[in-house]
Amino acid sequence: MERIPTLCKAVDDLLDGGLATGTVTQVFGEKALGKSIFAYQAACSAVAAGGSAVVLDTEQSYSSYLLPYRRAGMDKRLGRTINTAELKLERAARPSGKKKGASRSELITAISSALDRLGVTYSDAHLGPIADILCPTFEVEVPSEGHAVLVLQTPEVVDLLNLHGVDATKEVSSGGRVELRLRQAPTYESVLRRIVRDTGAKLLVYDSISAPFKSSFPSTQDLPARSAGLAMILSHAQRLCVEFDIAVLVISHVSIDPIKAWNRRPYGGIILGHEAKFSLELTKSTAKRNGEAEAENEEEMTDTGRAFWVARHPAMREYTRYGFANIDEEGFH
Repeated sequence: MERIPTLCKAVDDLLDGGLATGTVTQVFGEKALGKSIFAYQAACSAVAAGGSAVVLDTEQSYSSYLLPYRRAGMDKRLGRTINTAELKLERAARPSGKKKGASRSELITAISSALDRLGVTYSDAHLGPIADILCPTFEVEVPSEGHAVLVLQTPEVVDLLNLHGVDATKEVSSGGRVELRLRQAPTYESVLRRIVRDTGAKLLVYDSISAPFKSSFPSTQDLPARSAGLAMILSHAQRLCVEFDIAVLVISHVSIDPIKAWNRRPYGGIILGHEAKFSLELTKSTAKRNGEAEAENEEEMTDTGRAFWVARHPAMREYTRYGFANIDEEGFH
């Protein structure tokens, strides 16, 4: 089992050298602690080590603020320019015979032209759903020049599922429950699998796994669809781990017990808990979890720093070890 260093000493010490290939590692925590900075740092480290890193940006934060503010510091730290590219997903119709499938935009143009010739009144709101029915799959152009951090924005849960080979739609039942309806059986020959294969990726990052599910399934009665969707995505990711020997890093929010406010658990519950063989909680350095836990590097503790706690590790009991980290313009140290 190889390791991909994260460049954060506390994490690399706790994880025996870094993110393990062939399995899923989870980092969860409250907002504004630097989870995305840590994820980007790990992705840059994977590129510096000679592979690509695929980041599924469900919160649409990389292009808007993370890369503009963090890229220069990371390049300085690594002593080289880390190439970054944004992948564009576009729905496409299934090809007929030897012909290449039309893209969603091409299909909308063709349908609107046909309706104009027939004198049919329509609006853009009519064309979108028609095009989505005729374009059930995604196409993506993968860059072929060198290794890079490849960022793919996937804020919508249906698009995220499609990327993983799950053709599904969201529907609201008569009782108000948001449900997932499969249009065909899930397939392993997914767009994501092709991206990982064609780019030589060594790291796949979900940042975060929580956001699309929280926005799509806000009610407790939506739990069946939320659990099923999450399970299908993580199962697919685990198969990619095994086939391509990659590491998967899942960034997750926390769920807070309203009765026991101190009880913070990663969003995703048992579903994510089963798949993530390693799990770390990111907190402020002053946060308390287990008074008897042993610190890896107590001399690095500062009031403004962070702490990584072992929530799950095959060789450790939960919350028995932790390490301190500090963060600056060059990321976590």
